[in-house]
Amino acid sequence: RARRRAKNLELIRQFRLMDNPFMGRVFQGDLELGQLLAMLMTGRNDLTVTSVITEHELKNLHGRSVRLDIHAFDHDKKEIDIEIQRAKKGATPKRIRYNSAMMDSNFLVQSEDFEDLPEQYIFFVTENDVNGLHQLLSPVEKRLGKGLTIPYDDGIHIAFIDSSKADDSPLGKLMHDFRCRQAEEMYYPLLKEKVRYYKENKKGVTIMSDIFEKYLQEEHDAGKSEGKREMILGMIEDHDPLAKIMKISKWSADQIRALAEKNGLAVE
Repeated sequence: RARRRAKNLELIRQFRLMDNPFMGRVFQGDLELGQLLAMLMTGRNDLTVTSVITEHELKNLHGRSVRLDIHAFDHDKKEIDIEIQRAKKGATPKRIRYNSAMMDSNFLVQSEDFEDLPEQYIFFVTENDVNGLHQLLSPVEKRLGKGLTIPYDDGIHIAFIDSSKADDSPLGKLMHDFRCRQAEEMYYPLLKEKVRYYKENKKGVTIMSDIFEKYLQEEHDAGKSEGKREMILGMIEDHDPLAKIMKISKWSADQIRALAEKNGLAVE
């Protein structure tokens, strides 16, 4: 057990906010951090976040359920969905469509008017430039009429955020922090303090280790290893040596190279 804990500690040190297990714990129930994310991503200063739920499962009794990475609400019932997407294949318009539909289906009760649906803000924070636009923030603009510029306002605001395009803007600094492995390299004090707690404080590390073990067990029981794949992809993108990745992940060189090739990456 001590050996497993030591291994988990090494994995926790490698985690960033772009990694779901770590991100989920850092943001869960933290209204201050939720407020920070909401303001920086929406560009609005009039939001007051009242709830932050991570890994929030919205169940569909007649079809596929969804799990939202960060699901937040403000005092006017505006909904914010923030998805951390490492692989390109998951950042698709139809996934956004389904997330939006599931949020709506869980809001109205019988006899309520459709106009009572809340505004939605859906952000896909990606590892790389999945749309080839070469910009940090890429909002999806909806227009009515061929060749016209009449806004089509359905209350759903969608944007892609390319974390690899981090710059000196407030949102760019947030994306820099999302990609950091070390707390001292972060810009935002709230994030720095929370990340340091779960990576350096004895109690915080114990909590994170327990959560990570549970996460790995769930992944194992489901026949998946997405958490480890995300960690490996992050190490590849950070140009970590193959030998180091093999030692930490316990994957073979062929497995790591195959994963890298599948995601358009190369192992050094």
